[in-house]
Amino acid sequence: MRKVIALVMTLCMILVLCACGQQTAPAVESTVAAENKAANTTGAYNIWVCDKSAVHQYHRTLKLGCEAAAKDLGVSLTYDAPAVSGDAAAQLDMFATAVAAKPDAICIGAIDQEAVVATMQKAKDAGIPIFCYDNGVNSDIPVTTLATNDIDATRTLAEKIGEGCGGEGGVLVIGHDQTSKNGVERTDGFIDALGELYPNMEILDVQYSNDAAVVTEIAKSMITTYPDAAVIYGTCDNVINGILNAVSELGVEGKIKVIGYDSGKQQTDAVRVGTIFGSITQAPYSQGYDIVNYAVDYLNGKDIPASINATYYFYNAQNIDDPEIAQCLYD
Repeated sequence: MRKVIALVMTLCMILVLCACGQQTAPAVESTVAAENKAANTTGAYNIWVCDKSAVHQYHRTLKLGCEAAAKDLGVSLTYDAPAVSGDAAAQLDMFATAVAAKPDAICIGAIDQEAVVATMQKAKDAGIPIFCYDNGVNSDIPVTTLATNDIDATRTLAEKIGEGCGGEGGVLVIGHDQTSKNGVERTDGFIDALGELYPNMEILDVQYSNDAAVVTEIAKSMITTYPDAAVIYGTCDNVINGILNAVSELGVEGKIKVIGYDSGKQQTDAVRVGTIFGSITQAPYSQGYDIVNYAVDYLNGKDIPASINATYYFYNAQNIDDPEIAQCLYD
């Protein structure tokens, strides 16, 4: 009996050893598991964002979109922007710092479309992909540019104000800068479109500043010099706020039509009461979210179009509360 038991135990041990020595074919990874693995891999990505302003409400809203995308996608985000809106020199320093940090990707809303190109070349040489938003640059280095088509948007604005003025009247223009692509296109695009569509509307004066306090003084001087001007146009939120202050101080609300870009609180309040004839609003939150998302998609091997049009709408007192527009306001 003992021999039988011993024999049985020996046979069992042999079977166990044989089983341990066999290799089991690996199971096929499920689609969900593969997607989860890819998502976990993106967690290692480090994305830098070099924005235009740390204080402007538009860019503060854009920052929230960037942060939301980073959280949703599980990536590390470093955001930096000048303390003074439109400080191109400060942004260039921040951009150089970002390149030196060697992140996986850099997203930039370039203030100076020419000056950033040399640093972009350094990024390219280091293997760091660049993603532009808000406006493009004079280079084909960026993987993509996500921005409002300001030529189309300013043409829309010219059409609306031309209709509102019956195709007649003098126009004052204050641009936020002469260096960024959107600064140039929002000014020149509007002037060109107005000249084409309504040749009887004359551009009386064009000035530039991105400081609301400075714009207030510029606008007061312009309106005083051209008291019969029908329209005053500002190319961004800071400019519009300065114009609104000037209009209030001079007591000319309703006597001159104010038009512009963006949709901060002072601007939307003025639209609601009719002080502003109408404006173009963009979608800063979704633009911030989308540019980070495109960067991660590219790093994950997806094809990204070289140019992507961002959302914009013309809004006024009649449609400001429409759902598609209300979600783009950042007041």
